[in-house]
Amino acid sequence: MSTYAALLTELDGALAAGGSIRHSTILQRLADLFQLGADNYSDDQIAVFDDVFVRLVSRIETSARAALAARIAPITRAPPALSRVLASDDAIDVAAPVLRHGARLSGATLAELARTKSQAHLLAISLRDYLDRSVTDILIDRGDRDVLLSTARNPGAQFSDFGFSTIIA
Repeated sequence: MSTYAALLTELDGALAAGGSIRHSTILQRLADLFQLGADNYSDDQIAVFDDVFVRLVSRIETSARAALAARIAPITRAPPALSRVLASDDAIDVAAPVLRHGARLSGATLAELARTKSQAHLLAISLRDYLDRSVTDILIDRGDRDVLLSTARNPGAQFSDFGFSTIIA
């Protein structure tokens, strides 16, 4: 068994034995460590953080997930799987920071979330610095008045002919 696999097995054992307070403490310390070196970590190192974060996130309360999302969202090299998990969270307090600022969310991920999530999620997506046409079309098609206005006012939103004509109408 590789050192990495052994570490994850040990982590799973520690998580099974600890409570939510312990999980939150571990998560805060891990987030501190990640923030300190995010710009210098290799892709492999980020992948290790990603695996550990994803394992921890499923075991913590909404408020702790929201705090983590707020810390991770502005980091350009944030762990990609963690970014997707947080952005997909049904709790808008968790999802919003990553939906709005998460650089690691692909256009395909944003489009899928725009197709399936709440109006609050759509509003957070509409506030991103850049929106490609496919995401903008979904926001316009599914969004309520607030989402439509936010998308129309977004200088980074790209519009297809469909999106432009729908906004005008």
